[in-house]
Amino acid sequence: MAIEFKHGGRVWRADTPAEAIRLRTQLEAQDTESIEEGEEPDHLTEPIWTPDKVMDLLNNVGRHQKLFLKILFDDRVVTSTSVIKKLELKSEESFAGVLSGLSKHLGKIGVKPWDLYTVQVKWDGKDKTRSFQLVNNFRWIAQQLGWPEKWQGMGR
Repeated sequence: MAIEFKHGGRVWRADTPAEAIRLRTQLEAQDTESIEEGEEPDHLTEPIWTPDKVMDLLNNVGRHQKLFLKILFDDRVVTSTSVIKKLELKSEESFAGVLSGLSKHLGKIGVKPWDLYTVQVKWDGKDKTRSFQLVNNFRWIAQQLGWPEKWQGMGR
C-alpha cells in the first residue's frame, strides 16, 4: 500500500513509511536550500523537469554540453571564464557554440535555457562577468537519477 502526502501542491507517493520520511525530508531541504540561495522553492512555480526530461537531455546532448551541466552541478555557481578553462575551449565564441547546442536540444524537449540555468551579469567598469547556476528542480531530479556519479561516459 502506497503512502501519499502533499508537498508543494503535488501528491507524492512512497512505498514505505521510511521512504516517505526520507522523501519529505529531501523536499523540505530543497526548499530551504532554494530560500538560502535567494530563489523561490520550486513548488511555487510549476516544475519543468521530470525524470524523463532529465534523462532525455542527459542522454542526447553533446559531450561539451554534458560537461557544462556537470560543472554547474559540481560548482553551484561558475563564471564563463571558469567554464571556458574547464571545457578547454579557446574563446567565448566557442562557449557560445556550446550554449547554442544546448539551447537547440532544450527547444526539442520544450524547455527554455532559463528553465535549466540562470545567468547573472556583473559589470566592473568595462569588464563583464557572467555567472551561471543550475536550477534546483533539475539538480534534484538529476541527483535522484544518480547523475553524475552513477552515469558513465561523461568524457572526463
